[in-house]
Amino acid sequence: NGFDFVNLGLPSGTLWATKNVGASKPTDYGLYFQWGDTSGYTAEQIGKDKKFTEDDYKWLSGGTYTKYNGYADTLELEDDAANVFMGGNCHMPTYSQLDELIKSTTVKWETINGISGQRLTSKIDTSKSLFLPASGYVYGKLNNLNISGTIWSCDSKPNYSYLAYH
Repeated sequence: NGFDFVNLGLPSGTLWATKNVGASKPTDYGLYFQWGDTSGYTAEQIGKDKKFTEDDYKWLSGGTYTKYNGYADTLELEDDAANVFMGGNCHMPTYSQLDELIKSTTVKWETINGISGQRLTSKIDTSKSLFLPASGYVYGKLNNLNISGTIWSCDSKPNYSYLAYH
């Protein structure tokens, strides 16, 4: 499907995309998404002054969830940004896939061409790794650019779909 993946030798056999959704190279931040929304925003669109509120959440209307009710939901593929943008069998990781990634790799902070992030290197094959740029996160506004980052899971936390596992 035109995307590159890395095999980190994970027990599940999960392959990880080598760049973020919407990114053109591994050090690009890519797009920012609300959980369950597939529109995506660039850092420039968000800026430092755009304020997102609960009213901006795609699946919330008048304080009521319209699709994902927040009780341990898993995104349907049409609401999964990775699947919408990348197609095929691609999807946002599950909670267990994120956990497996963390447990099966060693993590080192590094900077590549001025972009800070974490290098996750396979414990099984140290020649295989994944770079996750510190793209910050959006909570009301864009925060911690080049300091931290978040990967959404396709699984919501019980009672808090807007706070899905990450």
